[in-house]
Amino acid sequence: MIPAKPDISMAAPLVETPAPTLKARKPSLWIWVPWVWLFITSTRLLSRWLTPGGSYDPDLSGSSLDRNVLIILMVLGIFVVSRRANRVKAILVRNKWLVALFLYMMLSVIWSNFPGITFRRWFRSIGTFVMVLMVLTEEDPLAAIRAVMRRVYLIHIPLSIAAIKYFRNIGVAYDWSGTEEMWVGLSIHKNNLGQVAMCSGLSSAWGMLQDWPKKKWTLDLLLFVLTMWVLKGSKNSHSSAAILGFIASMAVLLSLQFIKKRAARAKRIVLTGVIVFALLAPVVYLSFEAFDTTPVGVVLQASGRDMTFTDRTLLWTDVWNNAAKSPVLGVGFGAFWVGRPGFALYPLPNWSNKTPGWRPGEGHNGFIDVYVDLGAAGVVLLFIVIGSAVASALNDLQDQFEYGRLRLVLLLSVLMNNMAESSLLNGTQSLWFIFLLVGVSIPPMIRQSRAKSPARASDGYFQTEPVRMGV
Repeated sequence: MIPAKPDISMAAPLVETPAPTLKARKPSLWIWVPWVWLFITSTRLLSRWLTPGGSYDPDLSGSSLDRNVLIILMVLGIFVVSRRANRVKAILVRNKWLVALFLYMMLSVIWSNFPGITFRRWFRSIGTFVMVLMVLTEEDPLAAIRAVMRRVYLIHIPLSIAAIKYFRNIGVAYDWSGTEEMWVGLSIHKNNLGQVAMCSGLSSAWGMLQDWPKKKWTLDLLLFVLTMWVLKGSKNSHSSAAILGFIASMAVLLSLQFIKKRAARAKRIVLTGVIVFALLAPVVYLSFEAFDTTPVGVVLQASGRDMTFTDRTLLWTDVWNNAAKSPVLGVGFGAFWVGRPGFALYPLPNWSNKTPGWRPGEGHNGFIDVYVDLGAAGVVLLFIVIGSAVASALNDLQDQFEYGRLRLVLLLSVLMNNMAESSLLNGTQSLWFIFLLVGVSIPPMIRQSRAKSPARASDGYFQTEPVRMGV
């Protein structure tokens, strides 16, 4: 006897089991290693704390203390990432152009006039990359990124305010006449402090927007308010590049908030905005020309600058003329700004006529500095890396909106800051850490791995308990 087929129409209705809600995982204790690296590059090298009046450059004269500390951090970093080899390999494959850039920087030792300096500076830059890999190979990369930045700025900003207010021999510097006050906080210059404040303000604002529905944004709000006080600078001295970078990036951050619910179309909306801006730019520019000014001139005047970018154009002309002598390969990574050894080798006549008694340690433009160091080949590699990072961040707006938004905003702030300051490829600059932190593309398999399976016990570094993202 053939059994009757079950009546499907009378069966109980199928109920879809909702996917489990993923909670952020707490970063491992190893996250404190890159925290130390970022904190040092955001403040001062240990040798500068011990010899506050010293004017030497550790890259030139050497500092055994700084060298040993950085080596220890790198050894720890290499040990950790070696235990996460599969994840690291996936990241390196996805960021092959960045790997090519680092290899090219190392090869420039061959034609550098100062191979020892080139190698030391490359070592620090690659060390920053190792620290970033430690963060991005955590079980929850976004939680790790937020934790590292938040922990650094929650210490840096309040202590900088305390130094400015009560320990002025540390937190305040003066010009040669002793009349112009410059806030430096825990950093070495107002521009470095401005860069820290710029990133702190953006990351805390992003944190508030992310946590707003949960009403758990009090700590981020406090950090944001303190950061704004630091960012404004003293009465007669502030970092215009950091302020402009913060304003532009903040505008993007808030604009993306309005398309959050349309994340699937976010990439198209952003690209449309860029195209509209490109089409309207000539019309706006001609309108300013009718009034005998330019948009750049209006912005510079509002920020207290002039069309020479505070004599930066003189410096850029000199650096550009030196770069023209080796336009393809450059003079070697980190081999141009080498202090007194490079004065005769790389003259700066226009700048020397303006300030004959002082020569800066950077070109105040990250892209021009890359050009003089690594030539056109290095600039092309750098722009490919930047383009890949931006494209990856736009894709993340669809797959993981908050992560993509944070990446876009911080990338924009770093790139804008490098129009007037120089931090690209520099291992002793905190902005290079931030650039790599949000510029390195993470394969979806790493970001989504915790949704498929728990952390392996063999990794030894991943926490398995679900906790709230934060410090």
